[in-house]
Amino acid sequence: MALNDGSAPLAGEIPGRRVAPVYIVPWLKFLRISALPSALADVFGGVALVAALYPPSMLAHPTAQVWSLVLTTTGIYLGGMGLNDILHVHKDRTLGKNRPLAQREISFGGAISVTVFLYVAGLAGAWLAGCFWPALALALLTAVYNSLASVSHPRRARAAAGMAVLASCRALHVSLPLWSFSGGQLPQGAALPVILMFVSCVFVYFLLVTLVSLFEDSGGGIGVLWFVQFALLPVVFTLPVFIWATRPISRPFIGVVIPLLIAAGLIGRMHRVLKLARREPTARHMGKVVGSGLRGECLLMAALGVAVAPDAPWWGLGALGFYPVASALSLVIKPQG
Repeated sequence: MALNDGSAPLAGEIPGRRVAPVYIVPWLKFLRISALPSALADVFGGVALVAALYPPSMLAHPTAQVWSLVLTTTGIYLGGMGLNDILHVHKDRTLGKNRPLAQREISFGGAISVTVFLYVAGLAGAWLAGCFWPALALALLTAVYNSLASVSHPRRARAAAGMAVLASCRALHVSLPLWSFSGGQLPQGAALPVILMFVSCVFVYFLLVTLVSLFEDSGGGIGVLWFVQFALLPVVFTLPVFIWATRPISRPFIGVVIPLLIAAGLIGRMHRVLKLARREPTARHMGKVVGSGLRGECLLMAALGVAVAPDAPWWGLGALGFYPVASALSLVIKPQG
């Protein structure tokens, strides 16, 4: 909605002079800005993984690389969101979705320009961070996912492929700090299982959230909701339990208690929205599950980040700090229908 349609002068404005409309909120909705904090939490979770696997000297001066990774995430993530609406505009109009591009609240040409700019900015950030090629692969994967999801009623195989691609995007994304700080030389030996479990947790978590999104337009899916609720437990706790079982616990409060509390908060939050969706399996409640799951990525990164790197807990706690930001933005900038 325009903040001013130019029909009446603003305070302090010269009478007779028309003011161009300001379309801030539609653009923020178009880019799904409320979902960005969950992606930024991935950066902090990924840096926590670096802190757990590499000597402290590697993170002695991380500021420039972290900011470059933030630019990478912001550009590619928001660019992917913009591309989603561009490729889906006809589908969204057919389904009557209340999205800015489908409702012609923003121009098609402007949407393309902003999306291209964001992708270019993200890849520039990746070049500065030293992870250009994985980031380019990520950008291409976002295009593949958006293309797969552009059909109004996709066949089951197409929908399943889209889910796998989206989950792969987030798994690749959380590994970007590893590529950035290691120069592409990933550690081997005992560190490899930790990397694989960390990335796999993200992959499976988003596979579960995407599974619920299959019913976001139609409702239903009670069996899927039960499956997601039970499947979340091993996704959240497998890596922390592995860490606690294979490493000496020198800081039990930070390395065990705090991750357990954060993980319990994530499971408890998801239990509430899943229970509500089972009682009333409507599209609206399915959307709430998906939204909570997306914001819950901040909690997942916090729990995993503190568990794997208790000697550098600020990275995991930094990921936790994005959760209230994501929650606040979801209230101010309402998710698209």
